[in-house]
Amino acid sequence: MAMSKKEQQLLAECQQQLRLAKALRFTELVYPDVPIPDRWNRHLVKGWLYAGSAGSFRVDVACSSCTSHAFGRDDGVTQQEPQALYSSRLLALKAARNALEQQCASWLARLDTEIENEKGGS
Repeated sequence: MAMSKKEQQLLAECQQQLRLAKALRFTELVYPDVPIPDRWNRHLVKGWLYAGSAGSFRVDVACSSCTSHAFGRDDGVTQQEPQALYSSRLLALKAARNALEQQCASWLARLDTEIENEKGGS
């Protein structure tokens, strides 16, 4: 039996609400698993990093030496400060998700405080 347009719209709305509910969760913190090379080891290590914040972030290839790193390329360093890296794009994506969760939770907590303060002042 085919669904009516109204039933299809209701199903689509329920599916979207389910996606949103599933998205509001805390995931496990993911640490970089490719360490910075020590100062006697002059080679580059390659991996993945994430950058950005809510609204705009990216995960890309990266490399690091004992003194510098690069984001968006893995054939040579371009920025000061070495970085520990993630060994896979999946790990970097998980770490980026966790960082965004923490940032959004912080914003919501500040907003909740404002709401509570406003209730108390009324």
